[in-house]
Amino acid sequence: MIATNSAKRLLLLLCLVFFVSGCGYHSSASEPNKLSEKYHEIAISEVKNPTLERWLEPRLRGDLRDEITRRGQLVWVDKSKAEALISLRIVSFSNNSRVLGNKDETLKYNSILKVQMKVTDAADGHIIWNSGTVEVTESYYKGQEDTTQDLVVELMIRRLVDRMNQAY
Repeated sequence: MIATNSAKRLLLLLCLVFFVSGCGYHSSASEPNKLSEKYHEIAISEVKNPTLERWLEPRLRGDLRDEITRRGQLVWVDKSKAEALISLRIVSFSNNSRVLGNKDETLKYNSILKVQMKVTDAADGHIIWNSGTVEVTESYYKGQEDTTQDLVVELMIRRLVDRMNQAY
């Protein structure tokens, strides 16, 4: 009896694996960057940060480099040697009250990050791809601000690179 249940579970698991792989599902992390072969060497040209959060710029730069490198197919070079340039503009970053308790004390907060990303041809400056304004929002409780801010930046970079991949 135990062997039959195990066999049924194994058969069900195999059917699920074949179904998921047959429908074309794949993880976005395994999806390569889809800039044309003409734009294989890239650099970050600028990160505009009008906020008072000075930690955001280096964090966005580092996470973007890591995410694109992890997905492969693009090579990071100096700006002078790049075929395509990436620019980021932080539209806004905020932490605000979301849920107030009986005594008007904040119980839950929201961390909201809005960013725009553009990829331009390094030779003539024409826009290859523009993300538009992308927003990521995460809720958190008191004492979780740093962890949540890190998560918001990480999710933003993943979303931007996912969108760039879907555009081509």
